[in-house]
Amino acid sequence: MTLSRRRLLQLSAAAAGTAVVGTGTAAEAAGKEPDWAALRRRLHGALLQRNHAGYEEIRPPFNILYDDRYPPAIARCVDADDVRRCLEFAAENKITFAARSGGHSYVAYSTPGDGLVADLKLMNRVEVRRNGTAVVGPGTRLIDVYHALAAEGRALPGGTCGSVGIAGLALGGGIGVLMRKYGLTCDHLAGAKVVTPRDLRVRSVDPGSDLGWALTGGGGGNFGVTTEFTFRTVPAPPRVTVFVVNFPEGSGTDVYGAWQDWITSAPREFWSNISVLGGPNPAAGVPGCLLGGEHQARELIADLERRAGAKGTVSGFQETDYLGAMDFWSGSLGRRRFMAASRVLARKADPAQLSALVTGETKIALEVNPLDAAVSDVRPTDTAFAHRGVFGDVQVYLSADPDVDRETAKHEVNDVQARLAKFATGGAYVNYINDDQKDWATAYYGVNLGTLRAVAAKYDPSGVLAFEQGLSPRPV
Repeated sequence: MTLSRRRLLQLSAAAAGTAVVGTGTAAEAAGKEPDWAALRRRLHGALLQRNHAGYEEIRPPFNILYDDRYPPAIARCVDADDVRRCLEFAAENKITFAARSGGHSYVAYSTPGDGLVADLKLMNRVEVRRNGTAVVGPGTRLIDVYHALAAEGRALPGGTCGSVGIAGLALGGGIGVLMRKYGLTCDHLAGAKVVTPRDLRVRSVDPGSDLGWALTGGGGGNFGVTTEFTFRTVPAPPRVTVFVVNFPEGSGTDVYGAWQDWITSAPREFWSNISVLGGPNPAAGVPGCLLGGEHQARELIADLERRAGAKGTVSGFQETDYLGAMDFWSGSLGRRRFMAASRVLARKADPAQLSALVTGETKIALEVNPLDAAVSDVRPTDTAFAHRGVFGDVQVYLSADPDVDRETAKHEVNDVQARLAKFATGGAYVNYINDDQKDWATAYYGVNLGTLRAVAAKYDPSGVLAFEQGLSPRPV
């Protein structure tokens, strides 16, 4: 079995989300329907309900398995004042609230079926300043961030799914192909503007404050709604070489064993992850992104093949620039049908043990991303993203065929995750959020959990932002 570039890219996604899913709003349970017309009159943007034109265009979440979510109302926010009024309305009416950037929450927490969605996609500006900082609206897609920065000769480390919203990515950490050199997206946060439920005002914060620190990996949907980000950027690398190496069936164990030693010995200018593809005899796919030229990239590929004792088929090999590389990794911008979960590897895994997890699992792949180099230069408590000083993250990813229902997909993914958790003891990545993650709070936030809960309680004491895997106190 070989791994096409499209298939490999389907195994990558990024997300973040907010809100709790239920069968009815608190207001409805009390026999009181919210006065949606009153909210509509308060907003600068539109408020769409199921009978309105345009509702169905913006309603569906990214994950097709959760297409059964029909929020009673979706506000097309155009500014921070719209966000403030939505939060105020949710608090007044005691209804479920979710802010949505790109809508990529893996389990559609950002598209609750029982509440108000503040859709931020129209808040999508990018301004690159003379000092190299970039001011970015929360609804901006990654692909648009990359294009705007490249036009000014700048770059920001981010994810590999171009349709992901910048807010969800950055608030959960933000792993991607530049992170071994430049760190996570959240590591570049210089400031933000946030509307908090406590007093419904726009706060300007930086990572030196408690709220600003919480935004550096504390997860989407917690603390408040971010209406503007300011990021430090770096000069766009002029030469970037990208490729994918597909290894044959039966090589998964040997290639993974070689890969985990190979990547940790590679220069920081190089990133790679690995997908161990399930089946009777697991195969492997290894993408690579080098801030450098073609010759060095070919040497790196040859080194991996020597270590693995296996020959791969190289596809997509090209020397390009920063924007060309970001476009290459962005893949299809369309919605996907999938189920996923994650575990963090505190240290390198036994190759046979890891590949055994997907032996016979024809629909599941394990995607392992390194969290070394620049990511682990930062201490676990310096930002809200606690997974520092560990080896990497394993995403258990199932690409669901149309005949696979949601519950079946959940069962298959969580069976693999449960077995993975026996030796992957470093937690889990909040941007790969999973609604069956039993230990979600400690898994996502580790040593920072207590501090993050305190920040959530301070800025959202009434639990306006509360959801199943949220940090705000649950309303009683």
